[in-house]
Amino acid sequence: MPTSAPQPSDDAAALYATLQAGPLSGRAVTAVRIGGSHTTLASGSGAQEPTLRSMNIGSRVTAATCFSHTPPSGAELESAIELVEEAVMPARTMVAEDSTLYTADAGIRQIALAAGLEAQPEMQLSLGDVEQTFDRLAALALGRPASQDDLPGDPAFAATLLILRECMQHLGFDHIVIRSDGVV
Repeated sequence: MPTSAPQPSDDAAALYATLQAGPLSGRAVTAVRIGGSHTTLASGSGAQEPTLRSMNIGSRVTAATCFSHTPPSGAELESAIELVEEAVMPARTMVAEDSTLYTADAGIRQIALAAGLEAQPEMQLSLGDVEQTFDRLAALALGRPASQDDLPGDPAFAATLLILRECMQHLGFDHIVIRSDGVV
């Protein structure tokens, strides 16, 4: 059975190529994809091949490795932060200078919606909004009743939020642009 080409949301490199082939041609871009088992980054500018990095931190694997509770406990969040920081920090050197962070990742789109952004083909999620959403998760971890917050209870959501937060913090991005599949 033939396989189709990856859609932008399936792969950071494919999204990078799509962005560079469109109106962002020549601009510094970093694309991120938080998958179930890996997080991938593609960064560069112009027609050059992007620098690629795959990290063994994904939503499902991080949740399975670090979280025994739903929502995760405070200690589990701290453990996950350490794991993710170890994976993310070395990637700082591969990020193109002055690049903008992009994704077409459905999990990150879910975070934007949970942060209160209106659903649109293109959304801009600030690091401040990510931090506020993470603070809500931390409050749940510290005992706030889940009935007082409408954050998704899925451990993979918590892991995706944590990975996104750490990527934005440690890679130096103050916002991320979220595009719907196929929208360039």
